[in-house]
Amino acid sequence: MSVGDNIKRFREDAGYTQKQLAEIIQVKEPYISALERGQRRPGKKILPLLCDALGVDEKTILFGTREEYHRQLSYEEKVLLAATESLSKDQLREVIQYMMKLKASGE
Repeated sequence: MSVGDNIKRFREDAGYTQKQLAEIIQVKEPYISALERGQRRPGKKILPLLCDALGVDEKTILFGTREEYHRQLSYEEKVLLAATESLSKDQLREVIQYMMKLKASGE
């Protein structure tokens, strides 16, 4: 599942409309819609707010639950997951921020 699919599912599980979730995390409703459609990704300030509002951790929002992760992980993905398991929230946010910059640069 994509990040947007995860956000939508957890929002619905929590019983919120897009408007209600937007009000809780103090953003505009179209932003929630764009997140769920995969047109936007939650930034480093919004991700923790989403997690708190939806009652899930950052890894679950970004990657889904382990039970949903059906495909076989590559060696690199396994190493990345193992490396991030013991990181603090702040450290994990830094890793995510770095990865997003790396992806944006096309390297």
